[in-house]
Amino acid sequence: MRSYLLLFLVTAACAGQADSGGAPAGDDDAGGGNVSFGGAQDLGAFRAALDRGELPAANLLDANGFFNEHYNDTPAPTCGGTLCLTPGLSVGRDWLTGAHQATLQIAVSTNVDPASYTRLPLNLVVVVDHSGSMSQDNRLEKVKVGLHALVDNLKPEDRLALISFDDVVTTDVPFTAELDRTRLHSAISALTPRGATNLYSGLETGFKMIGEYPKNETQNRVIFLSDGLATAGNTSRPAIMDMARGWITRGIGLTTIGVGDNFDVELMRGLAENGAGNYYFLEDGSAATEVFTEELDFFMSPLALDIKIEATSGSGWTFSEVVGSRLFTAYGNKGSMSIPAVFLASRTSQEPTGGRRGGGSMIFIHLEPTHDATSKVADLKISYRLPGSTERITDTVSLDYAADPVETPADPYLSGTEMAERYAMYNLFLGLRQATKSYDVNCAAQALLATRASAVAWNERHADPDTAEDLKLVDQYLANLRTHGATAETPATLARCPQAEDPYYPEPGYGYDYGDDTAEPVMICSSGGKAGASWVVVLGAAVFALRRRRR
Repeated sequence: MRSYLLLFLVTAACAGQADSGGAPAGDDDAGGGNVSFGGAQDLGAFRAALDRGELPAANLLDANGFFNEHYNDTPAPTCGGTLCLTPGLSVGRDWLTGAHQATLQIAVSTNVDPASYTRLPLNLVVVVDHSGSMSQDNRLEKVKVGLHALVDNLKPEDRLALISFDDVVTTDVPFTAELDRTRLHSAISALTPRGATNLYSGLETGFKMIGEYPKNETQNRVIFLSDGLATAGNTSRPAIMDMARGWITRGIGLTTIGVGDNFDVELMRGLAENGAGNYYFLEDGSAATEVFTEELDFFMSPLALDIKIEATSGSGWTFSEVVGSRLFTAYGNKGSMSIPAVFLASRTSQEPTGGRRGGGSMIFIHLEPTHDATSKVADLKISYRLPGSTERITDTVSLDYAADPVETPADPYLSGTEMAERYAMYNLFLGLRQATKSYDVNCAAQALLATRASAVAWNERHADPDTAEDLKLVDQYLANLRTHGATAETPATLARCPQAEDPYYPEPGYGYDYGDDTAEPVMICSSGGKAGASWVVVLGAAVFALRRRRR
């Protein structure tokens, strides 16, 4: 039996202006927007593997990337500050296993209108891998398309330096007093694949270009692109991470972009997560243009800095698995997450476009309730400071749930309409994750079939374009499994399926974004292929209380 705590950061862009009490500048009646706290922004590498007819590796299914491919409407703000905690709740069944599933959802919203967003001038360094492998599949040409779009969309007050590397590092264009678009375009066009891959020196040179003492009146960021593994210079992943952290602590942001099918996913994702930056996958030239435009328009000026989210469970509730970010750690009755900065998410509409990326970040934390658990589920707190300020602003909320925490209602309980698509999104991720972890192709297919049946039934009642796109992904995955020998056509009944161990986070309860590393194999259950067919939204089926304390 499991419950889940979801943290979904949603806010709107602001220029860092607030009064001493943290109240946002602008119209209090304005709507909010979604926020990203970095990490993967898409599921591009996973999707590319499916497009090649492959069975994707488990580490390509990034939870943060999957959640960022979904746009969710923001709940109404419930406080006067820049970031407001607005929790939600769902209680139902796990689509994959049929087990009891309760979800506590934390949203962070704002009264600030996204249209009021302005960004500071940029000090931006782009570091480009042009090693020999970048000639494959026209990878470098895809990157060039995006780089040209980036140059064209810079503002006159911005500054851009270009560094390229293979086994040696070249400063193609340093910072100049005035933005020289002609020189930048020429340098980009001249890039040619050659040599090995010295990731360490290339990235370090990019940081050094900005300098040890970044200017506070500008946004200082490195965008790092690569298609491979480190093969020259210092090739140690921990050494590369440690070097990057040293610069990041000086106030330099880092965004990473993977190209091709053999880059170091763990390194590129980890660098971005630790550098208050995004991690993207470029599947083609149009994706390159989209990514660079998003980075320029939405991800350069932070909405808030030094964010910390803390959760303390009530008596009888225990934190377990974390899904959605490897930065959140939880164990026993405590959980917390520190984020260098949060930014406006780039996707602002329900209809999926382009690569679907940039919808906003989410985190789920599993809760294990006991029969005598108290009505208080958790005390929750977010604290942060606004750009240019040292004052910390805090919003604290207590969550109560008066119904039996271990009882599963016949119809799922949703505390708000926005929970319907989040409920679907999370359960679809669980199904896809189980498929990637199954050694047996039939077990993987059964996991997807069970999840698919529930998703189809749910989407008939709660039509969502993102869920429809997820179902296409499931169908493509099933087709690949059948090509690789799967014959299952219906979900199995109580089938014991072997699954791969997560090599990165072997102990449950600590921050990791995929892998349920328990000794027992997952049980795949069936309800005749009609799982979820009778499920409807039920509001008011349980008592849901919220107590707010602000300071």
